[in-house]
Amino acid sequence: MEYKILKAAEKLFLEQGFVRTKMMQIAQEAGCNQALVHYYYRTKEQLFEKIYEEKIEQMLSNLLITTSSDIPFEEKILNLISVHFEFLKQNPQLPAFSLNEGLNNSFENITFLINKFKKALQTVIIPMEAELKKEIEKGTIRPISTIDLLFTVLSLNIAPFLIAPIFRNVWELSEEEFHTLLDQRKEEVSRTILARLKN
Repeated sequence: MEYKILKAAEKLFLEQGFVRTKMMQIAQEAGCNQALVHYYYRTKEQLFEKIYEEKIEQMLSNLLITTSSDIPFEEKILNLISVHFEFLKQNPQLPAFSLNEGLNNSFENITFLINKFKKALQTVIIPMEAELKKEIEKGTIRPISTIDLLFTVLSLNIAPFLIAPIFRNVWELSEEEFHTLLDQRKEEVSRTILARLKN
């Protein structure tokens, strides 16, 4: 039941937004009474944090595995792109949800997400910054700032998931065709970023 409550809350958050989702709705979606939702998670904020903390921690764990190993820098960049893209494939509604909540300023605990992204910077991105500078000094890649590189990866990876509903309807893509397109898109993002980095 605890897991069913989590999945029900996630579904409703993504469909309706954080503020419009009520604890009573979560209970109804999970097939239990509201008291049980409060028993397991106490508040809606705690529910949200539980859901997305697990998602972000899993992505961070995968990023650490792929970026902390002793492999060439270009491979680390490709791994970073792949791990982030696969995370979005598993959570395709998350980019639109995050954008809407941020623009509407409706999510009361936005600092929770900010702190999680700060942790990502400290554990994954900042350590890679020293390597980036070394590669630039050696002349193996063209000069680029860490923040520019990160913006490029994030924007190219996130874009397909933001425009997916419109794109799928325009091109009348089946589920299988769309997933094939996403796989191709991930490869295209990797090629685009490598082309930018190479001298």
